[in-house]
Amino acid sequence: MNKLTPLAAAAFVLPGIGHFAKPDFFEAVVPDWFPDKSLANQASGAAEIAFGLGLLWPRTRKLSGWGLLGLTAAVFPANIDMAINGVEIRKDDSGRFQRYPGEVPDARNWIRLPFQAVFAALIWRGAELGT
Repeated sequence: MNKLTPLAAAAFVLPGIGHFAKPDFFEAVVPDWFPDKSLANQASGAAEIAFGLGLLWPRTRKLSGWGLLGLTAAVFPANIDMAINGVEIRKDDSGRFQRYPGEVPDARNWIRLPFQAVFAALIWRGAELGT
């Protein structure tokens, strides 16, 4: 285990827990074209937790790393959707997170896209996939 392994694990386990603690936020991120936002939220949250924890054990580290790379690629279309459609996620009057597509794309959504490469590099190094 290198020094990035626990960081990579935490970078996925903690948000994975968030999928279940604040499902309305994560479901609001799911594109409108996806048929079941609840399923997408629960499946991706469970995968983040399982693969993130799997990084901590040598026997499952590489498999978990590949799983996290696949998950990162699978959710990337949601990030593209948010950028193209200028989606903002904010609370409505009832306090639930909702998806608000804007007329002008939000720079924050575009800036987020290259960070997927940073997450992929963290996974690669933390899972020791190059060794």
